[in-house]
Amino acid sequence: MKKLLLILMALCMLAPLMVACGSEEDESSASEVDNSMVMTTPVVDLGGREINVLCHHFGANSNSILGYTGEIIYAEENPSSVDEAKRQVVDFIESEYNCKIVGEMVDGINSTSVVDIVKNQVTSGLHTYDICFDSLGRASTLALENMLLDIRTVPGIDLSKPWWDQNAVADLSISDKVFFTCGDINTYDDQGTWCVLFNKNLKSKLNIEEDFYQIVRDDNWTFDKFVEICKSDITSDSSGDGVLDEKDTWAFGTETYNIYVHVVAGGHKIAQKDNEDIPYLTLSNDTEATYKILGDVLEFYNDQSTVMVANAPPYTNKGFTNVWEETVHKSFVEGRELFYMCGLINVASFRKMEDEFGILPVPKYSKAQDRYYHTVSRDNATVMFLPTTIPAEDLENLGTVISAISEYSKYVVTPAYYDVQLKYRDSRDDESGEMLDLIFASRTFDLGCAYSWGGIVGEYMSLNENIASRFESCISKAETELQNMLEDLDFQ
Repeated sequence: MKKLLLILMALCMLAPLMVACGSEEDESSASEVDNSMVMTTPVVDLGGREINVLCHHFGANSNSILGYTGEIIYAEENPSSVDEAKRQVVDFIESEYNCKIVGEMVDGINSTSVVDIVKNQVTSGLHTYDICFDSLGRASTLALENMLLDIRTVPGIDLSKPWWDQNAVADLSISDKVFFTCGDINTYDDQGTWCVLFNKNLKSKLNIEEDFYQIVRDDNWTFDKFVEICKSDITSDSSGDGVLDEKDTWAFGTETYNIYVHVVAGGHKIAQKDNEDIPYLTLSNDTEATYKILGDVLEFYNDQSTVMVANAPPYTNKGFTNVWEETVHKSFVEGRELFYMCGLINVASFRKMEDEFGILPVPKYSKAQDRYYHTVSRDNATVMFLPTTIPAEDLENLGTVISAISEYSKYVVTPAYYDVQLKYRDSRDDESGEMLDLIFASRTFDLGCAYSWGGIVGEYMSLNENIASRFESCISKAETELQNMLEDLDFQ
């Protein structure tokens, strides 16, 4: 019965896509129904205007980041259900708003980066691209140079609407100005959300009887519990060569970025905000608590008999082309790693695994916390932003179309991505879907990570256990850069 209900739910989610595959008459009536029943964004005639979308190409030259085809734009060859949903949105918007939506992806490796293109556009006074998507870290560099519009001031865009991520809008604003954000208009912010995967087959082989899902439901999924499980005689020299390395069996595969992720999971972002919506460094007011979490995480991560940290010695000294893919990622795929902490971006590459896997939240630091906290990657998740060189006379109609794309995507793209592709295809059990609901409901965005004043993110990612001495000089530099930013961009 449960499986039947899930199938019926999936068919309901796919219904708009099935209609889109019918006759032209069917497509027209579907658009009318959608518009009359759910669309609230007003329709405007753009007179055939071309709207240009620019996306960073995540996953370029990667074997572990698969399936990204852009935001708004879509793959025409071998399209996924998400691509088909995006096609339906674009077709509807082009028809209703009399416009043409075109776009491209650039990766900064084989082609010019989004940041460089936008910088050139703004410094040259050009109006080339309308809607841009890149990571938090890269978008922040453009905001620092005053090259991005405050999205709140764009006519036609109301960021309080449910098709905008309200956590992102609230967390990423500075003095009520929002230079980049996310919502139903993009999906790769979801892909860049961090989680913990576990290998079910290996769990069974290790005779671990505890139900990890039930530990979460019982509110016992804490950092201490996670460490306890990892230290229960799991890591072993399974290759038999007398050395623990990437060829062996591990309790936990991770990377140094995840040190920061654990700190955020404990409720301690790099930056908090005051009542005036102005950011300040958490360490300036709450040093002891942050240092305590960092200390516990570093003690665990430096235990090389339990944890394999991909981008740390000895693996960084082995000449790997991609140290992540050839250590922690490969070990998980081959069934030699119980837990793997990564972004949901990696899940698509596990579809062909022989072993079954499940998805779990990042553990709380303490049971005393009232909630989980899940980060969105600084480098592998999209946010939307708009260059300042868009002419004022074009902004109102553009803002309206952006709202329409985001609103319609909420009812077409998001169900296709979240419920069909991610919950029912990429993950392999009903419980993982339950965990994903929890993960997405507890996402948080960190201005301190996005801007990394004084390079402070790097200190949160260091394996060096001399925490106080490392942060002593870094905090001063970070505070100076933060204050300079607030003054330069007239936030105060």
